[in-house]
Amino acid sequence: MSDPTLSLDVQTIHWPSVIRHYRLSKGLKQAAMAHDLGVTQTMISRWESGVAIPSEGVQERVFDLYWASQTSVSRSAWLDRIGRHPAVVGVINGEGRILRASRGFCRSLDCQRLELEGRYIHEAFEGDWPRLFDALVAAGLFEGRLASAESIDVITFLSPDGERRPGYVHGLHRPSFLPGPEILWLLSGADVSERVHADVKARLGGAMVLRKAI
Repeated sequence: MSDPTLSLDVQTIHWPSVIRHYRLSKGLKQAAMAHDLGVTQTMISRWESGVAIPSEGVQERVFDLYWASQTSVSRSAWLDRIGRHPAVVGVINGEGRILRASRGFCRSLDCQRLELEGRYIHEAFEGDWPRLFDALVAAGLFEGRLASAESIDVITFLSPDGERRPGYVHGLHRPSFLPGPEILWLLSGADVSERVHADVKARLGGAMVLRKAI
């Protein structure tokens, strides 16, 4: 398998969704966002309607604003913080590569971090997570078109030593906007019983619910 680049090509990012989602999620009028970016309100309107694409400098600035609204630490410190998290948390890029797995994630799978990080979703798991990744890609999570998703999954972790470890996971998923610009999949989950899996699946009306960006 080839080693894909870490960053997503900025040409694949759907800028109307990204610009509008950021502005409305922060409760900003077009004029206020224009002031923050040092452009005119007309330009914000053109970007949101898809008539024009922001310049490279503005693209970087928008993702810097997203990042500043999420955390005050560097990318490496953010990944380190996720790695120490006691809950099931993972960071996956647009190629499906697992960039960081939390302490809780590794404990849930009864594995070491090196058995998980650097591998691909389709390589490390069978069951619902490979299909979930494909659905998130198709829905545009890595382009900024998707606000969040909720899933109830049956998964099997494929250990590098050949052992298969099944489980049930209730997952919440959202894009994380990093300077670059780059959009990553932030996976948060909790192990559940077979009964809870059935109850949540009935509530969701299926294995997953995708929520489009504004």
